[in-house]
Amino acid sequence: MRNHKNNIILVSENIISFSKNITGHFTGKVKIITLISVIIMLSFANITLCSSNVFYNTNVSALSYSSNVGIGFTFNPTLSVDISPSNLVIDNLTPSITADSNAITVSVATNAAYGYTLSAIMNGNNSNLTHTNSISVFSSIATDASLSSLTDDNIWGYSYKNNMASSPTWSNYSGLSNEANKVLFNTDNNANGSIDFKIAAKAASTQASGTYTGVINFTAVSNIAPMSLLDSFIASGAEQLNGYYKMQDMTHDICSNVDIEESELQLIDVRDNKIYWVAKLKDGNCWMTQNLDFSIEKNIQNNIIALTSELTDLVDGSLSGIYASGYTYMPDPNRPDAPGEYNGLITWTPNNSTNKAYTLTTLNDWVNSSTEPYSYNKDNFYPDNTVTQEIANRHALSGNYYNWAAAVASNNANNAISSKFNNSICPKNWKLPTNNEYVSFYSQYNDKSGSNANGLFDQPLFFIRSGRINNKEINDISSYGSYISSVSHNAEVAYTLLVSNNRVVPNNVGTYKYYGGSVRCLAR
Repeated sequence: MRNHKNNIILVSENIISFSKNITGHFTGKVKIITLISVIIMLSFANITLCSSNVFYNTNVSALSYSSNVGIGFTFNPTLSVDISPSNLVIDNLTPSITADSNAITVSVATNAAYGYTLSAIMNGNNSNLTHTNSISVFSSIATDASLSSLTDDNIWGYSYKNNMASSPTWSNYSGLSNEANKVLFNTDNNANGSIDFKIAAKAASTQASGTYTGVINFTAVSNIAPMSLLDSFIASGAEQLNGYYKMQDMTHDICSNVDIEESELQLIDVRDNKIYWVAKLKDGNCWMTQNLDFSIEKNIQNNIIALTSELTDLVDGSLSGIYASGYTYMPDPNRPDAPGEYNGLITWTPNNSTNKAYTLTTLNDWVNSSTEPYSYNKDNFYPDNTVTQEIANRHALSGNYYNWAAAVASNNANNAISSKFNNSICPKNWKLPTNNEYVSFYSQYNDKSGSNANGLFDQPLFFIRSGRINNKEINDISSYGSYISSVSHNAEVAYTLLVSNNRVVPNNVGTYKYYGGSVRCLAR
C-alpha cells in the first residue's frame, strides 16, 4: 500500500523596513511577524482483520461451535514542522552594502518510514519583496551567489544550513521562485532534521524607503516507498506467464518509474519461455544482465520459423536497404500509416537457422559472412571461472553467438556502412545498444578511459568472457567477451563492447561483422 502524505505549509511574512535619515542613507531590519507550527496526522486506511462468526447449527454438537473474534488496528503516521520563534533582523541596511540577517531554524519530525522532503517557495504572483506603494521592489536573485557576489542593487536572496549533514555549512545565496519548490533537503529515513535559514538584501540610494513584504511557504512532504522493478511491473497491470512478467511487456514508463538503482528482476521471453535477469542500472536504463540465448529455429516441415514484430524487435518496416530481403509488412487497417511509422505487422524470415554443433571447437555450418545472418547455440556453458558458482547459476551462462547481420535481423547487410540500424534479434520493446549507449553506461561504473575491467564481471553487470566465433571455432573463451552494438563502422566492421582480462573497450572498432559475438539487450 502506498500513501501520499498531506503537505504541511507554514507561512512566514518577511518585512524589510527602511527609514530614510537626513543624510539620504537607509537603515532597515527584517522581522518575522508570525511563525506557526502545524502538525498533520497522516492516516492509512483502517486495516481490519476479522472472520465471520460461525452461525448456530442444530446438526452439530455444542462442542463444534466456535466464534472467531475480529481484530483490527489503525496506524496514523505523523509529520510535523516547527519554526523557531526568533526574529529575522537586518540591522542598518545602507545603500550599496550587502547585509544578512540572523537565522531561524526550521525543524521537521516524522515517523514516516521513507523520510521527507523540505522545500520553500514564494507565495504570490512573483518572487519580489514589494513596497507598500506597490511599485518599488526588491527582486529575488536569479542565480546562486556568495554574499560578497550580490553585486546588483535592490535584490534579496536566502541561504540555509542543513543540520543533518556531517559538516553543516551555509549554502550560497539563492533566489526563490513563485513557480517551483526549491528543495532544501531530502532524507530517506525517519530521523528528525532541521535547517537554519536566513536572508540577505542590498539597496540602492534611490530605492524608496519604507516597508517591503513577501511570503515564503515551507512545505514538508513525506516520501513514498521507493519503487523496485517488480513494483513497477505490478503497478503497470502487466500479466504474468509461468510466474514471471514478460520481456515483451517492458515499457519506458515501467523502467523510468523504478526508484531503486540496480533493482533487478527475472523476466520471461515469450518466444521460447527462457528466463533472463534484467536490472535498472546507474545510467537510468534497464538492461539485460545475462546474454541472450534465443535461437532461430525450424519447424517440423524444416522451414525456418518467421519472426514477427508482435514478439521480436522489428520496428523498421521500410522494406528497403538491409531490411528488404526476407521482410514483409502488413499495415494495420485500424491504424493508418503516418510518414516514417510502421503500425502494422512486420515479419522477418531469416536465411539461416541457429546452428547446433555439440563440440567445443567445430561449427560445421558457420560461414564467415558479413551480410547474411548466422547464429550458434552451443548449449549454454559457463565460460568464466573467476566468479562464484552462485553468480554463474544466475547470470554468467554463455548464451547464443550471433554475427552482426543476425544481431540486427538482416538477410542482406551488404550496404551497412557508417550507420545505426533499427531492428534486432532482441525481444519486442528491447533493442541492440548503440556504441554510445555502451560508453554511457560504462562510464557510470568505471573510468572513462576504457582501461579498467574491474566492476563489469560482478554484480550488477555480470559481463562474461564467452569468447567469439571465427573460422568455425570459438576462440578466446575466458579471455575475451565481444558484445555487439547496432552501429556499423564500415562495410566490414561494427562497433562492439570488448571485455578482456585486464581492459574494457566500450567503443571497439576491431571486430569484424562475420565474427560471432554475444548480445545483451537494452529496454527501449
